[in-house]
Amino acid sequence: MARVLATAVRVSPWQSLLCLFETLGKVLAALSPLFIGVFAAGALKQDLRQMLCAAAALVGSTAANTALQAVGVNARVRQMELVGHTFDAQIAELTARIPTLDHLENASYLDKLQILRDNENALGGALNTLINTINTLAYAVSVLLVAVTADWRLLILIALGAARLLTARWSMRWEKAAEEAAAAPGRLTRHLIDLTVSPAAGAETRVFGHQSELRRRIRLAVVGWRRPTVRSTDRNSALAGANSVLFFATAVVLLGWMTRDAMAGTVSVQSLVVAVGVLQGLQSVSSSFVSAVGSLTKVGRNCARFLWLRDYADEVAAVHTGRRQPPDRLRDGIRIERLSFRYGDSARDSLTDISLDLPAGSVVALVGENGAGKSTLVKLLAGLYRPTGGRVLVDGVDLADLDLIGWRSRMSGAFQDHARFELTAQRSVGAGDLAVLDDPERVLRALHDAAAEDVVNALPAGLGTRLGTTWPGGVDLSGGQWQRLAIARGMMRQSPLLMVLDEPTAALDAATEHSLFERYAEARRPGRVTLLVTHRFSTVAAADLVVVLDQGRVIEVGPHAELLANQGHYANLYELQGRGYR
Repeated sequence: MARVLATAVRVSPWQSLLCLFETLGKVLAALSPLFIGVFAAGALKQDLRQMLCAAAALVGSTAANTALQAVGVNARVRQMELVGHTFDAQIAELTARIPTLDHLENASYLDKLQILRDNENALGGALNTLINTINTLAYAVSVLLVAVTADWRLLILIALGAARLLTARWSMRWEKAAEEAAAAPGRLTRHLIDLTVSPAAGAETRVFGHQSELRRRIRLAVVGWRRPTVRSTDRNSALAGANSVLFFATAVVLLGWMTRDAMAGTVSVQSLVVAVGVLQGLQSVSSSFVSAVGSLTKVGRNCARFLWLRDYADEVAAVHTGRRQPPDRLRDGIRIERLSFRYGDSARDSLTDISLDLPAGSVVALVGENGAGKSTLVKLLAGLYRPTGGRVLVDGVDLADLDLIGWRSRMSGAFQDHARFELTAQRSVGAGDLAVLDDPERVLRALHDAAAEDVVNALPAGLGTRLGTTWPGGVDLSGGQWQRLAIARGMMRQSPLLMVLDEPTAALDAATEHSLFERYAEARRPGRVTLLVTHRFSTVAAADLVVVLDQGRVIEVGPHAELLANQGHYANLYELQGRGYR
């Protein structure tokens, strides 16, 4: 909560102060039963002065409370928005600055992030919860003081309210268990709903008649997601109901006792009136305290998850301590020494004991069947994963010693899972080099290098065309057209040290892919390595070196002609694929 207070004061000190006006109003509201009691006592004594003073105090406190509440609530709502936005921005910044991708494929991380999403308003409403708690505390102290001055027997009701606080720990335990149990079903629900609204999945769901099955699975997923929360709410409602019954049953007995004493003259009418007036306040105090404890605990849990995210980001950043800048150009190239990698809790390595030399100025083709480990190796070269074993050397310097942002700024390429930037065509391609994002000449050059000029030429407004039919006036593209723009985006940087083309033409026909790969191979440049990744063996003949991966291991390395002559695994697969195109 200290972090919430510090954030609130930092974003708006004066507005934070105005929030406390609401608290002052709550104190004045708690005094109303006392003024009513004084008024009643004055009426019985026919003391006009006492009655006027009590009435003036009641009206004045009510008016002041109304004004203070208006100022305080307005300030609280504005401050809550500011604090919520600040925390949301920090969560986005923390998530974005994690330099690797491991966490996005880790179920435990994703479950915790889902809980943060499900309770995304908890951090934003943390200030609201804190102010409500302060208001409750101020109101409670005022009500208790008024109750104690009325009659000692009201202490019994106060004790019952205090006892109710002891049951609040059950509620907190139930709510925490519900949040954790709902995380995985919540992620599944989000995924299934995305399938129903995604144009990409729309064709399959309709052709294969998935609608009924999707509805059934969504229904089950939603039940699994919300059932823990409903069960927790039912338990809390039953507990609150039992406490209320006990409280009011005791209150009836106490008021009957006090009424008898008032009739006997041993208790003043003023005390009886105050006791009746403060009764509802005493009940609401205990309920408010239980609610405040639950809300504070929930905020505490989410603050702890926020701190976990911050610590995780710091932990990952601490592992990547490299600060050296990459060279201006490669002299020797990239060497891979006994590199291994395993995903999360997987039982086997995705890559095992990989050793390779990628000479500067060369074009290297990385081939293998689906699942061979090609894309995993690319992500290791980009520093998106940290190796389980071994290392990558860039001109003899361990990649772990290089500044990752600096290294990635000297990389470029097109990736198997490319993004679809629904911007103008200019910016969708220009995003490959933000320094020249709006430079049409550079974008046209990149389109030429990617043999994608015809894609833009076919657009109604050329580079100024908005892409994506989800936007007004947006134009839809085929999968192949999106991929060709992604390739052009990879051509924006003029002098990368490592150019990676990871299955960049999977949506293109074999002839177009072959033509593009020949163009890339012809564009050899000293001082850089070009890595072509594909499972189509027929497109790599122009590469200087062919590396064959199979089940995470390098099984063959050499020029295309040499590997064919060896009549090994590469030659067999090359022949099998060749038959498919005859």
